[in-house]
Amino acid sequence: MTMAETNLTEIFGTEIIVNDGHRQADRQFSGFAGAHGLTDMYLGSRGKEIVVMGTVRGIGETYAAARTDAASQLIAIEDCQELPAANYVFQGQTFTNVVWIDLKKIPLKDAAYLFSSAGEVIVRFIATGRSLD
Repeated sequence: MTMAETNLTEIFGTEIIVNDGHRQADRQFSGFAGAHGLTDMYLGSRGKEIVVMGTVRGIGETYAAARTDAASQLIAIEDCQELPAANYVFQGQTFTNVVWIDLKKIPLKDAAYLFSSAGEVIVRFIATGRSLD
C-alpha cells in the first residue's frame, strides 16, 4: 500500500524553494577518564533533511488584520509538525516518508512581520523536515 502524495504548495503556498539535503550520520562519541582521544559508535543514518524556504503574505484592511492573517497561515504550517510521516511532491520530485520538525521566521529588516503596503504583511520562513527512509 502506498501513501498518497501531497503537493508542498498545499501546505506552504506557491512562493517556496525546496532543497533536499543528504543523509546525516548518527554517531555517539565517548571518551575515557585519563586517556586522550575518543571512540565512536555509528548508529546509522538520520535520513535526508528537506528544507522549504518560503514567503507568507497576510492580507487585511489594516496592519493588525494582515498580521493576524499571516500569523494564522504560519500556525497552519506549524501544525504540520504534528502530522505522521507522509509523502510529498514538488515540481515533479517526490519526498517520501517525511515528518516536519521545525519552523522558523526569518527577520526582514528589523522585524519578522514586514508591513509592505496598505493591507499586506510579508513573513519569510524556513521549515525543516526529515525523510525517515
